[in-house]
Amino acid sequence: MRKISLLLLSIAFAYAINIQRDTLPNGLVILTVEAHKLPMIEMRAVTYAGSVFDPAGKQGIATVVNQILLRGTKSRASNEIAQAIESVGGEFFPFTDEDHAGISGRVLSKDLYLLIDLLSDCIQNPLFDSVELLRIKSEVISQIKAEEDRPFSISKREFRRLVFSDHPLGHIPQGFDSTVGNISLSDIKEFYNQYYLPNNTFFVFVGDFQKDSLISILDEKFGNWERRKLQKTKIDAPSETSKPLGKIIHMDISQAYILLGNLGPKYGDADWYETRVMNYILGGAGLTSRISEIIREKRGLAYIAYSYFQRFKTGGYFNALVQTRKEMANEVVQILISEMERIQDTIDVVELSRAKKFYTGYFPLTHDTYREMTSIVLQIESQNLGLDYLSQFKKLIEAVKLNELKAAAQKYLHPDRFYLLIVGDLKPEDIKLERIEWIE
Repeated sequence: MRKISLLLLSIAFAYAINIQRDTLPNGLVILTVEAHKLPMIEMRAVTYAGSVFDPAGKQGIATVVNQILLRGTKSRASNEIAQAIESVGGEFFPFTDEDHAGISGRVLSKDLYLLIDLLSDCIQNPLFDSVELLRIKSEVISQIKAEEDRPFSISKREFRRLVFSDHPLGHIPQGFDSTVGNISLSDIKEFYNQYYLPNNTFFVFVGDFQKDSLISILDEKFGNWERRKLQKTKIDAPSETSKPLGKIIHMDISQAYILLGNLGPKYGDADWYETRVMNYILGGAGLTSRISEIIREKRGLAYIAYSYFQRFKTGGYFNALVQTRKEMANEVVQILISEMERIQDTIDVVELSRAKKFYTGYFPLTHDTYREMTSIVLQIESQNLGLDYLSQFKKLIEAVKLNELKAAAQKYLHPDRFYLLIVGDLKPEDIKLERIEWIE
């Protein structure tokens, strides 16, 4: 009986998400998943207007523009927008990352029309109020400054700057306090007019609705949104160092936050599945990964030790991250480099089998709520994974071979030309590395 139940569960997951993709005549893409278990709807409105398109000297503008859309329209004041969604117990808020800017919404099924009406008003009729702009800039700058006392946040921010330098991926979406302060109302309008177009936008709706009715409402509210030629700024691929580069951010603390890595794959790279499985073995598997087992379990050098790949449309990076006592920093750095070398030749079938079992077992659990479904459909569209991605995932993971993991490690791990960022009370001479160039 248990085997039958597990089989039925597996079949249910495989067919649980039926993604439909439609396009309005103006180029607006609409992805829908009907799910009638609960009388609610999750929505994401996504424009390819993320922080990678921030102009130099105006870093943070993508975040500011996206936030100001919800701060007043030509027919609604900022507080009226908030009151409208709160009156029905819904959610309506902006989000920005490197590749996208968007609005997230959540309402009961009966309030779908209200949600779309608010969305249409905010996206197509923003007021761009100068008082609201000053308020948003102040809020963003406060968020940036609030991170200055948090070594973990500083380490991740500064590692990005070290790896990408002046490349548009070298800053977090909030930008810098100095550049956010430079953003003017005319900058806001110019950025909005350049990127906020129906043919540069897609919507995701998941929940209790009838697709034909939903499409009809969206056509009513967005059908007249004018399609224009997209003048998207070209983003070059980031360049990699030819030798180890290091930087120490001094903080008077007893811990050392160590980040070591290099450039990595971007969205769309064909060997991503092999790379993902390889990193699970190296540092992505929690306590059972090599990095955690050696640094934390065997040697007791750290409580936090893991690795990951961060990908974007125009680039990506690998990062091994360890928090340890400052006296142990040198030993930890040596271990990380050693493990990056070792995994290029020494992966066994037991490790591969364990990684495959994790991904094929864990993956269905990542999209069993409406919100999780919405997030994964967003990924499928923005990363061009294909509407059959969910049904193909298990097959793609199970097809990964041992030699492909080693090839991925050799391609994307560079123990001879890495970036090293340390936050803590340390000096370059405390880290015993040859050939490394330390940056002030």
